Amino acid sequence: MIKEEKFNGYKIFYKNQESRDLAEKILNKSYAVIEEYKNTERNYVAKIEIDGKNYVLKSPKAETIIPQRKLQTIFKKGEGLTSFINIDNAISKKLDFFIEPLAVVVKRGLFLEESLILMDYIEGEPIKTIQDIDIIMDMVKKIHEKGIYHGDLNTSNFIKTATGIKIIDTQAKKESIWHFKRGYDILTMKNDLLVLGYGYEVEKNYRVKRDLGYLLAYIIKNFKKLPIVHKIREIKVYLRNKGWKV
Repeated sequence: MIKEEKFNGYKIFYKNQESRDLAEKILNKSYAVIEEYKNTERNYVAKIEIDGKNYVLKSPKAETIIPQRKLQTIFKKGEGLTSFINIDNAISKKLDFFIEPLAVVVKRGLFLEESLILMDYIEGEPIKTIQDIDIIMDMVKKIHEKGIYHGDLNTSNFIKTATGIKIIDTQAKKESIWHFKRGYDILTMKNDLLVLGYGYEVEKNYRVKRDLGYLLAYIIKNFKKLPIVHKIREIKVYLRNKGWKV
C-alpha cells in the first residue's frame, strides 16, 4: 500500500519507513551523485549514493516547464506518482517484471512544480539476443492481456538482470477497451533497431487485436514517417536548443 506524508512543502509517497527516510535524504540533499546519465532541461537521470548504497534518481522536468504539459498537471498526478501507482497495481496482478519506484516526491501548487522518482540501482545488461526479444514479447503479451501498455516499447527500455529481464521507464498506464495504445506499442517495437537488425518478426509470438484503435495507431504511426513531420521535429529541436519551451 502506498502511503503519503507531507514534508517541508513536498509530499512523499512511499511503502515503508526505509523508503520514506530515503526520500527525506533526497530532499535534504544528503546524497552523492556518482554518474549523470541524462541532464537536460527536460529530463534528469543520475546514479546516486546514499549511506554506501547506490540508487537511481529521476526528474521528468518536461512536465514542469513545457506549457502544454504543465497545463495538463492541473488534472494529472504527474509522471512519477502515476508510475508508482500503476506499477504497484501491475505487481498486484502478479506482473513481477516491473522495476518499482521506492519513493516519489512531488511539489505542487495549481501546477506540478517538481517531481522526483527514487529507484533501486539494478545491475544488468542491455538486450542483445533474439531469445531476449522472445522473452520481451511474452512479457508484452501478458501486460497487454491485463490492459496495461508500455508507452515507449523498445528494447532499450528493458534490462537483463540476474533475476531475469525487467521493464524500465514506463508509466504502466491502462487501456480498458480498444487497442490503440497496445497497437502503438507493437508498431513501435517493429521499428526498434535491434529488432530490425535481426529481421525479427514481432508479431510471430504475439499479434495485437485488430480493431479501430489499432487502425488509428497504424495511421498515426505511418503519418509520423512523412518527410513534413520529420521537418517539424527538426524545427522543434532547433527551437529547444534556442531556449524555446516546446
